[in-house]
Amino acid sequence: MNRLVIGTRGSKLALKQTDQVKSLLNKTYPDLDLKIQVVKTKGDLNLDKSIEDLGGKSAFTSELENQILENNIDVAVHSLKDLPINLKDGLICLGSPFREDPRDVFISNKWNCISDVPTNGIIATGSIRRKSQLLSFRPDLNIQSLRGNIDTRLRKLDESDWDGIITAAAAMHRLGLSERISEYLDVMDFVPAACQGALGLEVGSNNEKLISLLNGIVHSNITMCCEVERLFLSKMESGCFSPIGCLANISASGELTLLGYVASLDGKKELKKMMVGEVEHHEALALKLANYMIRNGAKEIMA
Repeated sequence: MNRLVIGTRGSKLALKQTDQVKSLLNKTYPDLDLKIQVVKTKGDLNLDKSIEDLGGKSAFTSELENQILENNIDVAVHSLKDLPINLKDGLICLGSPFREDPRDVFISNKWNCISDVPTNGIIATGSIRRKSQLLSFRPDLNIQSLRGNIDTRLRKLDESDWDGIITAAAAMHRLGLSERISEYLDVMDFVPAACQGALGLEVGSNNEKLISLLNGIVHSNITMCCEVERLFLSKMESGCFSPIGCLANISASGELTLLGYVASLDGKKELKKMMVGEVEHHEALALKLANYMIRNGAKEIMA
């Protein structure tokens, strides 16, 4: 194959992520003709509605998936945390070429860290998971809803009297906005969303030539960690609107760790557990952690 059409959302962050993939493909396959095709999704067109009202993660992915199935694009580049666990028939998530810093960050024009925020301070976030962890960490805080791209979120912060917002380190890094980060949040206090910071490549499951080509840019360890996190989510059957997080990591010595987290919406109940296993048995580790969490009341806590 000598031509490849890459589909992406049209936000500044999505285009930056897609440019990363395009650059890697150019480096790996210099003779490949690459085109980027912007696809508008429900999540981009309905910024006044919550993700819950739009049906969950598919608000950011469904239109891209349809474009693959209709052969208008060859591959979709996603923020992997937005990609639903159960994909449409005929599609697969091939893997991940990149993963940025998976941590959440605190951004403030007033304070250096969340601990500095006074009692009843206002922090904004659009994530149920982040809200639960904030309320668990600081139950006195007033949490405001926040949606939009990174520029919009930062503008809302600058134009408000909020004490800060919580967002992903990966987005800030990719957009060259690291200097605005006040505090990187420890993953043990703020467990990230599954696959946070990772890019995912989605293709047609029968497109063997394309799959073979794209496997040349997929990072095996990043892909394995993301597969572990997505398997954990699938076994938890948490749905899109539950406070749940997980993070897998492979050490230099080859040791695999998996951290899991669930909570109630108000943050008053939470369950957190880390397990360690061998890379060769990564699927078993995900199942073991999910079973532990379920046995210890995870589904009741989320409900």
